[in-house]
Amino acid sequence: MNYYYPKKPNIALQFRQVNTKTNSNTMHVQNSVLLDHISDAVIFTDMDLRIVYINKKAEQVFGIRSKDVAGSPFMEVIQYEYINDSPEAALQILQQTGSWQGKVVFTRKDKQQFHLLSTVTFARDEKNRPVGLIATLKDITAEEITNEAVRKNKLEQQKVINQLMIKTQENERNELGRELHDNINQILAAVKLQLEYSLENYDEEKNTIERCKENIEEVIREIRNLSHRLVLPRFAETSLQTEIQKTIDNILQQQPVYLDTHGLNETLIPDNIKETLYRIIQEQLTNIIRHAKAPKAIIKLHNTNASVVLCIEDNGIGFNPSQSRNGVGITNILNRVETYNGSVRIISAPGKGCRLEVSIPLKNEE
Repeated sequence: MNYYYPKKPNIALQFRQVNTKTNSNTMHVQNSVLLDHISDAVIFTDMDLRIVYINKKAEQVFGIRSKDVAGSPFMEVIQYEYINDSPEAALQILQQTGSWQGKVVFTRKDKQQFHLLSTVTFARDEKNRPVGLIATLKDITAEEITNEAVRKNKLEQQKVINQLMIKTQENERNELGRELHDNINQILAAVKLQLEYSLENYDEEKNTIERCKENIEEVIREIRNLSHRLVLPRFAETSLQTEIQKTIDNILQQQPVYLDTHGLNETLIPDNIKETLYRIIQEQLTNIIRHAKAPKAIIKLHNTNASVVLCIEDNGIGFNPSQSRNGVGITNILNRVETYNGSVRIISAPGKGCRLEVSIPLKNEE
């Protein structure tokens, strides 16, 4: 080596080119001190994806030894889960661009899991011909665990917010229902009595007064129904099945609905989940009346020790769920179910009716 300073350095580092044989399908890699001391796992394979060499970090991560797996098919020795792309898509990108990068998850035999950022490129000879693959895998397990913790924390915060919003809405509904029942309803009832008295004294106004009386009676019935819909039942004093049947009875003239509660054991369902199910049923029945034009609808409700399942199905005109998912009714249902770690499935298509499936876990509802 030639040095261009008066004083020679204490240490000199020599870099050597990796030896390759282009007339063979096998790529030979010299075990380098550098490769064994870097913090990333490095894997070399030939063009048939047979392992040629892995460094010490790769041995630690994957729980294997280089000398034991040399010559073995990579996919048989190391099987990890692709997060961003499928294995086929990753290979296609590699062939088209010459490199691929994505996140993978590897679980060792001892159940220890590693999150890795994988970068795969071609190894080439002096004529730029591909002779193998080089995979560099950076351990990002700590970062992913932190990100997952942050995501779960945000999700829990959103659930709390949803619960507060739903509680506020319920309080407002209850207050409005009481106001309708106690104030407006009483006023209309008094007017009705006055009109009844007038009917006995004013024969010439009898037809007009009779129509007023009938209109007010209709208003009273509507307000009573509205207040019943707004105010939540006290499930400590009544049953969910009874309240659902009352709701159905109130709308039978508008919408035929059948109730199937075979397999329902209400003693296993907490009151707050009963309230959620009751509101979902109200919401979906309103959607059916307004939009479905369905000859009939069916409500099925059952539960086990682990979960409660609600299914509401109609044979109406249907819709495209992807286009209607942002509606207020659907959003309210999703928010209510997500608050209790439940799941919602909407199956519908134009002309095919609609099926709403809700599942809420019971054991972990606290």
